[in-house]
Amino acid sequence: MSGDRGQALVLAVLALALAALTIVGLREAQDRILSDARDRRAGEAAVEAAGAALADAQLDFIASLRDELGAARRLPTLAELSAFVTDPLVVERSRVAAAELSAANGGGPVRGLEISAGTRTLDLALSVGAHRQRAAIVTACCRR
Repeated sequence: MSGDRGQALVLAVLALALAALTIVGLREAQDRILSDARDRRAGEAAVEAAGAALADAQLDFIASLRDELGAARRLPTLAELSAFVTDPLVVERSRVAAAELSAANGGGPVRGLEISAGTRTLDLALSVGAHRQRAAIVTACCRR
Protein backbone atom coordinates (compact mmCIF):
# COMPACT_ATOMS: atom_id res chain seq x y z
CA MET A 1 0.00 0.00 0.00
CA SER A 2 2.77 2.48 0.74
CA GLY A 3 4.20 1.76 -2.75
CA ASP A 4 1.00 3.00 -4.39
CA ARG A 5 1.12 6.22 -2.44
CA GLY A 6 4.66 6.87 -3.60
CA GLN A 7 3.63 6.49 -7.23
CA ALA A 8 0.67 8.81 -6.72
CA LEU A 9 2.98 11.37 -5.13
CA VAL A 10 5.37 11.21 -8.10
CA LEU A 11 2.44 11.66 -10.52
CA ALA A 12 1.13 14.60 -8.48
CA VAL A 13 4.57 16.26 -8.52
CA LEU A 14 4.82 15.72 -12.28
CA ALA A 15 1.34 17.18 -12.80
CA LEU A 16 2.25 20.25 -10.70
CA ALA A 17 5.50 20.69 -12.64
CA LEU A 18 3.62 20.48 -15.93
CA ALA A 19 1.07 23.03 -14.69
CA ALA A 20 3.87 25.38 -13.58
CA LEU A 21 5.58 25.11 -16.98
CA THR A 22 2.29 25.80 -18.73
CA ILE A 23 1.68 28.90 -16.62
CA VAL A 24 5.20 30.20 -17.27
CA GLY A 25 4.78 29.58 -21.01
CA LEU A 26 1.43 31.36 -21.06
CA ARG A 27 2.87 34.33 -19.19
CA GLU A 28 5.75 34.61 -21.66
CA ALA A 29 3.34 34.42 -24.59
CA GLN A 30 1.16 37.11 -23.00
CA ASP A 31 4.20 39.36 -22.48
CA ARG A 32 5.22 38.92 -26.14
CA ILE A 33 1.69 39.70 -27.36
CA LEU A 34 1.42 42.81 -25.17
CA SER A 35 4.89 43.99 -26.19
CA ASP A 36 3.98 43.54 -29.85
CA ALA A 37 0.74 45.51 -29.39
CA ARG A 38 2.62 48.26 -27.54
CA ASP A 39 5.19 48.51 -30.35
CA ARG A 40 2.44 48.64 -32.97
CA ARG A 41 0.59 51.41 -31.12
CA ALA A 42 3.81 53.34 -30.50
CA GLY A 43 4.76 52.99 -34.18
CA GLU A 44 1.40 54.33 -35.31
CA ALA A 45 1.79 57.31 -32.99
CA ALA A 46 5.39 57.83 -34.11
CA VAL A 47 4.57 57.96 -37.82
CA GLU A 48 1.74 60.41 -37.10
CA ALA A 49 4.13 62.61 -35.09
CA ALA A 50 6.69 62.51 -37.90
CA GLY A 51 3.92 63.42 -40.34
CA ALA A 52 2.82 66.37 -38.19
CA ALA A 53 6.40 67.66 -38.00
CA LEU A 54 6.76 67.25 -41.76
CA ALA A 55 3.45 69.06 -42.39
CA ASP A 56 4.56 71.98 -40.20
CA ALA A 57 7.84 72.21 -42.09
CA GLN A 58 5.95 72.00 -45.38
CA LEU A 59 3.84 75.04 -44.42
CA ASP A 60 6.99 77.07 -43.84
CA PHE A 61 8.51 75.73 -47.07
CA ILE A 62 5.45 76.64 -49.18
CA ALA A 63 5.32 80.10 -47.58
CA SER A 64 8.95 80.70 -48.60
CA LEU A 65 8.42 79.96 -52.31
CA ARG A 66 8.87 82.85 -54.71
CA ASP A 67 8.64 83.16 -58.48
CA GLU A 68 11.17 84.85 -60.76
CA LEU A 69 9.76 88.29 -59.90
CA GLY A 70 9.84 87.67 -56.14
CA ALA A 71 6.08 87.19 -55.78
CA ALA A 72 4.77 84.41 -53.56
CA ARG A 73 3.75 81.20 -55.28
CA ARG A 74 1.94 78.14 -53.97
CA LEU A 75 3.30 75.23 -56.01
CA PRO A 76 6.84 73.90 -55.71
CA THR A 77 8.61 72.15 -58.53
CA LEU A 78 9.24 68.44 -58.11
CA ALA A 79 12.95 69.22 -57.67
CA GLU A 80 12.17 71.71 -54.89
CA LEU A 81 9.87 69.21 -53.18
CA SER A 82 12.49 66.46 -53.46
CA ALA A 83 15.12 68.79 -51.96
CA PHE A 84 12.71 69.68 -49.16
CA VAL A 85 12.10 66.05 -48.09
CA THR A 86 15.83 65.27 -48.10
CA ASP A 87 16.77 68.38 -46.09
CA PRO A 88 18.63 67.00 -43.04
CA LEU A 89 16.89 69.46 -40.70
CA VAL A 90 13.42 68.40 -41.90
CA VAL A 91 14.33 64.70 -41.59
CA GLU A 92 15.86 65.18 -38.12
CA ARG A 93 12.85 67.13 -36.79
CA SER A 94 10.54 64.41 -38.07
CA ARG A 95 12.72 61.69 -36.53
CA VAL A 96 12.87 63.44 -33.15
CA ALA A 97 9.08 63.92 -33.07
CA ALA A 98 8.60 60.24 -33.93
CA ALA A 99 11.11 59.07 -31.31
CA GLU A 100 9.56 61.20 -28.58
CA LEU A 101 6.05 59.93 -29.22
CA SER A 102 7.21 56.33 -29.54
CA ALA A 103 8.93 56.59 -26.16
CA ALA A 104 5.89 58.28 -24.60
CA ASN A 105 3.77 55.31 -25.75
CA GLY A 106 6.20 52.74 -24.37
CA GLY A 107 7.59 51.73 -27.76
CA GLY A 108 11.10 51.01 -28.82
CA PRO A 109 13.44 53.22 -30.80
CA VAL A 110 12.41 54.54 -34.20
CA ARG A 111 14.44 53.04 -37.04
CA GLY A 112 14.65 53.64 -40.76
CA LEU A 113 12.68 56.85 -41.19
CA GLU A 114 12.15 57.43 -44.91
CA ILE A 115 10.50 60.49 -46.43
CA SER A 116 9.80 60.68 -50.15
CA ALA A 117 7.99 63.06 -52.47
CA GLY A 118 5.41 62.04 -55.01
CA THR A 119 3.32 64.24 -57.28
CA ARG A 120 0.40 64.27 -54.85
CA THR A 121 1.77 63.11 -51.48
CA LEU A 122 4.71 63.21 -49.13
CA ASP A 123 5.20 59.63 -47.97
CA LEU A 124 6.68 58.60 -44.62
CA ALA A 125 7.75 55.17 -43.42
CA LEU A 126 9.47 54.07 -40.21
CA SER A 127 9.90 51.02 -38.00
CA VAL A 128 9.26 50.53 -34.30
CA GLY A 129 9.95 47.04 -33.06
CA ALA A 130 9.01 44.54 -35.75
CA HIS A 131 6.41 46.82 -37.33
CA ARG A 132 6.78 49.06 -40.38
CA GLN A 133 4.39 52.02 -40.30
CA ARG A 134 3.48 54.29 -43.20
CA ALA A 135 1.68 57.61 -43.61
CA ALA A 136 1.08 60.06 -46.44
CA ILE A 137 0.45 63.79 -46.47
CA VAL A 138 -1.44 65.23 -49.40
CA THR A 139 0.48 67.96 -51.15
CA ALA A 140 0.11 70.02 -54.28
CA CYS A 141 2.80 69.63 -56.88
CA CYS A 142 4.14 70.63 -59.33
CA ARG A 143 4.82 73.92 -60.94
CA ARG A 144 5.44 73.63 -64.65
